[in-house]
Amino acid sequence: MDVDFSSEQGFKPPAVANDNMPTPLCGFFVPGGPVRSDFVPMDPTGIKRTLQLSSPGDLPSPLASVTELACFLWPNVILPEGQGLSIYWQISGLPDPSSTAPPPSTGFELLGALVPGTQSSQVFRTGWSEHEQLLDIMSRNIPVVVTIGIGVEPLTSIHNIRPVDRLENRMVVAQKIAKDLFKYMQSFDTGGSYGQMMVPTNIFDRWMKRFEARFRRDPNFFLKASDDD
Repeated sequence: MDVDFSSEQGFKPPAVANDNMPTPLCGFFVPGGPVRSDFVPMDPTGIKRTLQLSSPGDLPSPLASVTELACFLWPNVILPEGQGLSIYWQISGLPDPSSTAPPPSTGFELLGALVPGTQSSQVFRTGWSEHEQLLDIMSRNIPVVVTIGIGVEPLTSIHNIRPVDRLENRMVVAQKIAKDLFKYMQSFDTGGSYGQMMVPTNIFDRWMKRFEARFRRDPNFFLKASDDD
């Protein structure tokens, strides 16, 4: 998801608590952990802010073990009418001083939203244990930085976007694997009676070895295959 935490007009931030730190918009925490509200404004308007958390350090490692994140609006925060608070996350590996390659990183993805009066607090599921790109980053055993981005947005925009549905993703993965098995079996069909398939008795073991070998080379190979292949 393309999210730009840059300057926008039209939002007046709350009064500042002191000369350096604006009044917090929300509290953020992993259930059982400390509350963090030290989001850094990305511009003078305060419309978009970010909070960076390290793992290991601020968050447990591996991140796949973090299944829920919670966020709430502070009681004294008043957002403009018709506005809510969208919450995004991005995870990046720390730069490798010995390499010129950019560190691996996910894009910003929607975690959820807070709406004053109706949904002033929420516990969100991360889906990190099923996120392929994140799992690839974690497989490198490198420290990572989790950036939590918050932005004041119109409710009409908030209602039109939703977090990635991991249940739908799992259904697609299951369908792709089943189709890969079917096509492999079909290639061994010796032509039984109509509506039946004649294949070797060890066909599943042979397919599994082939699948595991291809998976080790490319964990996403079955997702790239066309249904017509």
